[in-house]
Amino acid sequence: MQGATRFISQRVGEKGFFFARLLLSLTLSAAIYPLHAQRDAYGTEKDYFEFDDRQVEQWKESEISPPPYPRDENLLVVSLPVTDTLKIYIDRASLSRGPDRVARFSLVVESSSGVRSVFYDGLRCETREYKTYAIGNPEQTFTPVKNPAWRQIPRPAANAFRYHLYQHYICDAHAFPRTPEDVARRLTQ
Repeated sequence: MQGATRFISQRVGEKGFFFARLLLSLTLSAAIYPLHAQRDAYGTEKDYFEFDDRQVEQWKESEISPPPYPRDENLLVVSLPVTDTLKIYIDRASLSRGPDRVARFSLVVESSSGVRSVFYDGLRCETREYKTYAIGNPEQTFTPVKNPAWRQIPRPAANAFRYHLYQHYICDAHAFPRTPEDVARRLTQ
């Protein structure tokens, strides 16, 4: 092999021979790299694939209308940690789970001084988000929220009642909303 290399280098010239070897090695690298890229650092093939969102049907929210204003006899008490200063109630009559996998319910939040705020909320378990569709007014009716938007449920903190509902009552361990009957049963235990 030494003789052939010396013969070629004398015939082509040292610089030409260097560039010919460089071109050959780059060509081989370009041919082999795509085969090597299919493997990870340990030489095994990847176990996953690139997910294409275009192949999946996009989530679409169902049309909703607020339920009747909650009545006191339909309110279920939500047990909260002793550190929370609020009292929370869910209206049993308004509990629903739509085909869009959103749990909807009327929520009554009462402060320690007895002042009440009423909301009609939706909760998406799979994304840990909530949306307030309507707010109760003094005439005991719901006023729709203009441009309601999905918001992230805040992590536990003082008076983090939406997170508590998400974690313990509304959503199951697989991030799927429970049935209204199951939620009512959990609240009355």
